[in-house]
Amino acid sequence: MHMHGIGELTMSENHTHKRLPSLATITVAFVLISAVVGLGIAYVLISERARSFEEASLQKALETRTRGIQTAIAQALYREWNALSAVSDQAARLSVPVLQDRLNAIAGDGSVVSWAGLAEPDGTVIAASNGLLVGQDVGERPWFRQGLKGEYAGDVHEAVLLASLLRRQDEPIRFIDFAVPFVDQTGAVRGVLGLHLDVSWMKRLIDELSQALNVDIVLVGANGETSASSVSDLPDLSGLGSLQRARAGVLGTSLERWPDGEWYFTLTVPELSYNDLPKFGWNIVARIDGREATVPARQMSDYLIVRLLGMATILLLLTAFYVVAFVRPFSRLAANAIEIADGKDTYPMESKRTREMSMLSAALARLQADSHRHDRDP
Repeated sequence: MHMHGIGELTMSENHTHKRLPSLATITVAFVLISAVVGLGIAYVLISERARSFEEASLQKALETRTRGIQTAIAQALYREWNALSAVSDQAARLSVPVLQDRLNAIAGDGSVVSWAGLAEPDGTVIAASNGLLVGQDVGERPWFRQGLKGEYAGDVHEAVLLASLLRRQDEPIRFIDFAVPFVDQTGAVRGVLGLHLDVSWMKRLIDELSQALNVDIVLVGANGETSASSVSDLPDLSGLGSLQRARAGVLGTSLERWPDGEWYFTLTVPELSYNDLPKFGWNIVARIDGREATVPARQMSDYLIVRLLGMATILLLLTAFYVVAFVRPFSRLAANAIEIADGKDTYPMESKRTREMSMLSAALARLQADSHRHDRDP
């Protein structure tokens, strides 16, 4: 009866033991969970860091290209401004015919400068390139009114008085203006020297620079409208965050979807100061294909996934080695302890893999020896 109860208790204990997870299972599960969590955190942190580094590098590269384009445009404009300033410095000593020749020289073939002229304080033009507008009143034109006050650079506008004199079939004529007051030797304002630069020339310049540096450029005027662009058929950009930054004259970058449905990495930079060149109030929006921002980061993520999977595989192999070398012997030692507890004449397992296993083996050997002595005693 008593032996029958012990047998039932032993069977119940064995059933309970089987329902519990083994040390090997817990060890593997712990390593797997730790690996998934650890590698997941590492992936997120490294990916974010790599993406931030990539965007910072891309922003720096795009800003460098844009500043280069700004400088090239400013240099080209400064050449024309410098020529106008040189005439202004000498105009007081020049006769009207000589001044006329100088203005013709500034205008050249008209591909850059469409018109150069001198108007008296009442707005009457007394000398101009190719004699255009001589004798006419320009007193209401913004370049003249602003030029009486000081050095002036005017944003893009449609030709008004010259529209009928400089006809162009392919597109409307548009100008940007330079104006400087003409003063005599006493410092009194004797008129205004004005210059109309052909916007199509600046457009060609922007297109060439944009193509050479692989970046699209949009010049945003002080009024928030597009003054010039290297992008053909430019759609309405009013909803873009980059355009809002440009209107505010704020430096910034973003990855945004443009009206054409494509993603672009964009940069806005305020107008560059260049020597004594007056400012037009332009701000620049520069953009490059968004894939240049997203593809390297995605490639980095793919590369990182492969490396992390490799690390996970190595970790699993090391875990398997650890289980075989150190956990499995504990399982065998546990089975050996149960056999000894059941009274079987089993040789105690000896293991010196770890200090704990060695101590358990020695303890089982002493327990079995004590049990045998007790059985031999009368």
